[in-house]
Amino acid sequence: MADISVSERAAFGLASVLPRRGVGPDALNAALGFAVVSGPVASQGEAIVLLGTGPGQWLAYGDAAPPNWAEVLGETLAGVAAVVDQSSAYTVLQIAGADARRLLQKGLPVDLATFVPGAVAVSAIAHLGVILYYADPDCFHVFVFRSFTGSFREWLDASIAAL
Repeated sequence: MADISVSERAAFGLASVLPRRGVGPDALNAALGFAVVSGPVASQGEAIVLLGTGPGQWLAYGDAAPPNWAEVLGETLAGVAAVVDQSSAYTVLQIAGADARRLLQKGLPVDLATFVPGAVAVSAIAHLGVILYYADPDCFHVFVFRSFTGSFREWLDASIAAL
């Protein structure tokens, strides 16, 4: 039997962060109080993780966030970046265990052997757009549009059974 656990995250906060023209990571560093890296990696703050999703673009993630989380983040980044709440647009699944990497590799066209904790990929699994965040050893967070969650879970269940 495969060593995998799947749990759906609840009460999370998620928001797109798009810096204003000419604003780079340094301004985000100053506003947020932690080092923000540009690229497909996670930048870790105290209660927030910025996932690099494209050039000069981040997805802010708070694992346990109050309902006004994105609004507060927007106030923190006023004049620096636009913040758009994405919390209700996505489902976040935590896939953990010794076989998590092998499971995800079945559908992901990205070589997970090169992934280290903190790595981020914007890709597709089973023709469904996903954002993959390698949170900790043997623990991945998969962000999938809420309307595609059922289809993704079908792929996930079939792939787990095939392991």
